[in-house]
Amino acid sequence: MARYQFEDLDQTSRWLDNTNQITSLVVRSLGFILMVVGLWIGLKVINEAWSLYKQPQNIERLARAIESGSNLDKALTTKAPDNLSESADAGEASDDRVREVNAALGFRLSYFVAWIIAILLLMLVGRLSIAAIKTGGELALYDLQIKRFAKYLTDQAKGNITP
Repeated sequence: MARYQFEDLDQTSRWLDNTNQITSLVVRSLGFILMVVGLWIGLKVINEAWSLYKQPQNIERLARAIESGSNLDKALTTKAPDNLSESADAGEASDDRVREVNAALGFRLSYFVAWIIAILLLMLVGRLSIAAIKTGGELALYDLQIKRFAKYLTDQAKGNITP
């Protein structure tokens, strides 16, 4: 027996299907790019942490920036050695003098604060890269997750799966 099948698709539904496919492709590709960028940033964080482990003297630049911005070490050096007391009282102690005072005292709080800030920043950037990888992966696999969910709903509607 001859059978004729009518096409249910009109021009509007074809256009919507094409638009949905293009949108899905754009979202999945942006998700993949986001995932790759997150992975690259995560690797850079690991590389920076490893470099600080190998060469801890690199933290010195951050410690100097903290000291110049907050004068944390100057605040702790209230009692300076005798040869530096005149310049400290006059208020014209240069950075070299402060370094000499800190070397004489043997303690620099800005150095420890720099380590804490560096570790916190590495943790923050690492957490952001993990979030980017997770979000990018979800966007890249969005279509597959929706298909699985739709199949699950169809099976549940047919009565194959009990909730």
